[in-house]
Amino acid sequence: MNRKSKKPSTKDSPLERYISIMETVAPFEDGLTATELETTLGLPKTTINRLLHALIESGMINADSGRNRSYRLGDRLLQLLQMSPDSGWLATLAQRPLQDLADRTGQSAFLSKFDGVEVRSVTCVAPDSPIRTYVMPGMTMPVNATASAKAILAFHPPETVKKILATELRSYTDRTKTKLSELIRELAEVRQRGYATDLAEHVPGLGSVAFPINPTSGEVVYAVGLTGPYGQIIDQNFDQHCEALAEAARRMAKLAQMGSTKESAAAAKGSASDSRQAGA
Repeated sequence: MNRKSKKPSTKDSPLERYISIMETVAPFEDGLTATELETTLGLPKTTINRLLHALIESGMINADSGRNRSYRLGDRLLQLLQMSPDSGWLATLAQRPLQDLADRTGQSAFLSKFDGVEVRSVTCVAPDSPIRTYVMPGMTMPVNATASAKAILAFHPPETVKKILATELRSYTDRTKTKLSELIRELAEVRQRGYATDLAEHVPGLGSVAFPINPTSGEVVYAVGLTGPYGQIIDQNFDQHCEALAEAARRMAKLAQMGSTKESAAAAKGSASDSRQAGA
């Protein structure tokens, strides 16, 4: 471990924890419960309660009076911020797990999403090191050459896979697979072992490992990955990297489930409101 990594990190400071709570509840119109905040931030119940109390007192967070009270952005903060729920809620919530993953492994951690046509990077957190690899948000992840794309596509129906792979597959390095039969075989291996790799198939000298974020229902849409110099990703500490990624994927799956529940509740609420208006 180098000297730089031993320096105190601002991400664990009291101020950063207050900010994390506000960032976490911001995308949710109906707020989050204390239990959901514990799951998201990985902090003890007593710490969450203490932080919430201070934020409520300052007007930065509001709390409803229900039995399972929810917490949302406060009136005072809303005078400064204009945030509303959108499809990027998981990218917001993923920042903390990605930062923890980058800190734990010393490698760049990123999130990718499948939109039904292609896989694109959503967000990336690079480690605090002199040399780092960064995955630009919005970057297309080739389905035949990147770990995150393969980690997602492996868990889709055969007809979807064949449709995505029907286009001409580009060769990026001398290790890129361009034959459909080889890719189908690799995707079957990914399903069996639960993760995908990029063995310098996209960029020479770089390696990646990615785990699908498995939802409780529906198809895999997101994957979380690590990328960096081939030797550091693949040859060194590979098992430890996989262990850290698996934990991050499980954590993000819980966040995805929580967000889907919130979105469903909001949709039901809007439908009920429309019905009442129609019957008025």
